[in-house]
Amino acid sequence: MERKFRHVCRLVLLFVFAFSLGSVMAKDHIVGNSKWSIPTSNSFYSNWASNRSFMVGDYLVFRFEMGFYNVVQVSRFDYENCSTEDPYRTFLSGPARVSLDEGSVYYFICTYGNYCHLGLRLMIPVEKPLSQNNSSHAPAPNLSP
Repeated sequence: MERKFRHVCRLVLLFVFAFSLGSVMAKDHIVGNSKWSIPTSNSFYSNWASNRSFMVGDYLVFRFEMGFYNVVQVSRFDYENCSTEDPYRTFLSGPARVSLDEGSVYYFICTYGNYCHLGLRLMIPVEKPLSQNNSSHAPAPNLSP
């Protein structure tokens, strides 16, 4: 009986470990599944983002040609107005790999021409991993016999 109990406990721990490992592995998201360029519709990038989950530790990869496009991380105000009054970060050469370091909403636009108004902008809600969402942790159970 004790041997069976230990075996079951090991399997449960292995399952929990494997599940938690998979949930904390960083993911590269190729923005738009292709190149960062003027989209066929104004909602292309928002539709793309709505079908994905973005977690702290993930990366956005913007593939674009230097001199034709850029990526600028901006505030919500700048995103909504396609302006760059107070840009956070600017990426001039692609591919640009942007780390998503905190649970927040990230805003990106292209500042070339009127590209932002043509839909070349992206809003990404980033979630914290479950372990960061819960500030109080229950103590681990003592599984020793």
